Amino acid sequence: FCSIRFNQISSMVQQKGATENALFQEERLGKIIALLEKEGRVVTKDLVETLGATPVTLRKDLLLLEKRGLLKRTHGGAVKVKQLYPGLALNEKEKINLEEKMRIVRKAVAFISEGDTIILDAGSTTSLLAKEIKHFKRLVVITNAINIATELSNTSIEVIMVGGNLLKQGATLVGPLADEVLRKISADKLFMGVDGVDLKVGLTTPDINEAKTSRVMMEAAGEVFLLVDSSKFGRRSLGVISDVKHIDKLITTKRLTGAEFQLLLTDRVEVYMV
Repeated sequence: FCSIRFNQISSMVQQKGATENALFQEERLGKIIALLEKEGRVVTKDLVETLGATPVTLRKDLLLLEKRGLLKRTHGGAVKVKQLYPGLALNEKEKINLEEKMRIVRKAVAFISEGDTIILDAGSTTSLLAKEIKHFKRLVVITNAINIATELSNTSIEVIMVGGNLLKQGATLVGPLADEVLRKISADKLFMGVDGVDLKVGLTTPDINEAKTSRVMMEAAGEVFLLVDSSKFGRRSLGVISDVKHIDKLITTKRLTGAEFQLLLTDRVEVYMV
């Protein structure tokens, strides 16, 4: 009996360890991607100190990310490929900077009240936000994201799906039909994420039609909340959504410089660094 019991306990410990290792690996992968996005390259020996993993483990991580098309390995490390995220599924994007995104999401939930009508723009951070508001009983959510509508379909939340042209990679509906619907509604708050934040150029996203639909969302909302982790700053994409001054509240993990903070203050943007 003791032998059987010991074997059962040993098996449970091994299974738990395997699960934890898998979780730790996804966290490491997300941090490696974030460093690549910021620096353009990573060095294995530096990753050993930063992530607390062995060189052998990190080489396996880099090999896996190379197979996913997210980097190119070099002697002693890896470099950023020309485009970092194309082809990456939304649930994979959610894992990038997951800890930062969850801090942002938890802060955003504090601004949502029962009885609100809110817009959730498509994106990995807003998708995580959708998962955190499922306990609300009297809430109306307007969204152009198929995955968000699906996530909230079995809750008490009333969901209004915006139609339009499908951007297959992000499961997002955009374009003239979406814009027309959005111009006929009024929401209390909009929670949005973007591909890039440049304090001079503004908020940007790769697709021009998506940029326009996001801009119409901003016009339809009483308050605009921008949810962005630190990796989004200093990046620019093709489609400009709006100037930064059109944001009401910024929730971010970036440690803003004095100059950046002053610029946002001049634009009357409330900043929450989490």
